[in-house]
Amino acid sequence: MNKRALITGSSTGIGFEYAKHLSKEGWSLDLISQNKARSLESKNKLSYEKAQFHIFDLGKKESINSIVNNFETPDLIVANAGIAINGNIGEIKQDEREYFYYLMCGGVIDLIEGFIPKMLDKRNGRIVIISSIGAKASMPKSSLYSSIKAGIYAYGKSISTELKNKNISVTVSLPGYVRTKAHERVGLDHLIKKVPGWMWINPEQVVLETEVASLKGKSEIIPGKVYKTVKPFLNLNLAVKIWKWITKRN
Repeated sequence: MNKRALITGSSTGIGFEYAKHLSKEGWSLDLISQNKARSLESKNKLSYEKAQFHIFDLGKKESINSIVNNFETPDLIVANAGIAINGNIGEIKQDEREYFYYLMCGGVIDLIEGFIPKMLDKRNGRIVIISSIGAKASMPKSSLYSSIKAGIYAYGKSISTELKNKNISVTVSLPGYVRTKAHERVGLDHLIKKVPGWMWINPEQVVLETEVASLKGKSEIIPGKVYKTVKPFLNLNLAVKIWKWITKRN
């Protein structure tokens, strides 16, 4: 049976690795990206005939509406689109805050809510939401990002419980620092040098652990042994001080 996956933020990082993983298993793919150049580059890299590439700005409601109204109902939704955000409280403008919230929280909810009636009719499907370990940690200068990821984490965990007996699994993945170009694109490239190597995880590992958890019907996964280990200590004062010191610009 031919299965179809919809992946947002698919041109690089976790999204692209998810596309690679599913292409090896013969899935049909709807791959959504905002950047045309990166989308074309990923198309050439993936070189997969059962993949369709789409350009949408998922920070806009009309993009979500267009996808829900015109795309074939997926068997798997991977909600991955996002952007790194860093800034002191009061520094990020309201229109930017609203855009970020819709891109990584409100829009994800609208996407899932739009497709879920048809998925329920099929009584089959999986949903993967890429949140962040920041949803569970105190992150100075990343309060907006942390709150967005906490919001979509709470939504995912709640609908996972609600859909548990309807043959639709929902898994929320909470990665820590992932080796992608996301930080570099928003001027946080200093983190690449300052954050210790043991705190980084490859996108391939995120995808592997997340997909295994999803197939097992788990509601939550924290990829990487390091982050699983430190999870109970994330909000201790010492942990917050260490994180501030590690991520501080010179």
